[in-house]
Amino acid sequence: MKKFLKVLFLFIYIMAVGEFAMRAISSYINIYDIEMLKYAKKLKKRSNNPSLSHEHTPGRQYKLMGVDIKLNSLGHRNLDLEYQKNNYERRIHIIGSSITLGWGVEEKNTFSSILQKKLNLNQNIKKNIFVINGGIGNTNTQHHYHLLKDQVDLTKPDVIILQYFINDAEIIKKKKNNIILKYSYFTAFLYNRFKTYNFSGTLSNYYVQMYDENNLGWRLAIDSIKNLQNLSKRKNIKLVILFIPDFHNFSGDNQLVGLYEKIINKFEEMDITVINTYDSLSNEFKSDARKSWVASDDPHPNSKAHKLIANDLYNFLTDQKNGSFFEY
Repeated sequence: MKKFLKVLFLFIYIMAVGEFAMRAISSYINIYDIEMLKYAKKLKKRSNNPSLSHEHTPGRQYKLMGVDIKLNSLGHRNLDLEYQKNNYERRIHIIGSSITLGWGVEEKNTFSSILQKKLNLNQNIKKNIFVINGGIGNTNTQHHYHLLKDQVDLTKPDVIILQYFINDAEIIKKKKNNIILKYSYFTAFLYNRFKTYNFSGTLSNYYVQMYDENNLGWRLAIDSIKNLQNLSKRKNIKLVILFIPDFHNFSGDNQLVGLYEKIINKFEEMDITVINTYDSLSNEFKSDARKSWVASDDPHPNSKAHKLIANDLYNFLTDQKNGSFFEY
């Protein structure tokens, strides 16, 4: 019994010291795992929609990764929209994950904000353009469809852009309400480190398996895109997919590049226009993919990568060979 109590005391002591140290360190240094925990606690809530695990809490604001994230009344990282859209306005609703949100990037440097600024500086476009940043972290294509479906009559977009990242065919399960993981920085850090180190195989092989024709996540992603396509047709809204590659490797990995082509070909077979950002990102970061990251331990795209993505979007939307997205 004494031995058990000693072990228990030692365990509690280690956890307490670890918790104190982790909270002290994270108050000075942005630690990815801890910032994600804060994000879930401060800016997210459980969704009432049974098809969603979580969504943003409207009107919240918090500093994460050293930058302010301010959400409007619809949970977007934007100023509030006027419910009544006037005749001089065109709206682009971008739906996606933490990449669209602009994790670790100032709002003005997100690709949605850069795109809006560039379009409104184009004197040939006769309408005011408002770009809606509908990005939410830890979401996939199923989430994106349901989030858009719930908001499309409020945002009234003329164009829907689905940001599709290479891992958007992952199945995201609803997390159980684990009090320890929710409130303990140290436990959350250890848990995520364990998941990382427990990963076996290469990232390329992981993605290849994800996109096997029999993989449930990939089938659900395709079904969600078909639903989004049908919704956009019913509402007479133009739909475009913005394809985002993995940010760990831009060196021309044949397996990854082949997989990108397979995914894009599938979308094009569905008669959906795809903007592929791989070439622009690869040309800039081929020698060192880490130069595209927001931090040394966080492979989310930084402001430079966001600018390249925005340029690809802008060039496509303003090229009249791709159809008339705006009135000139």
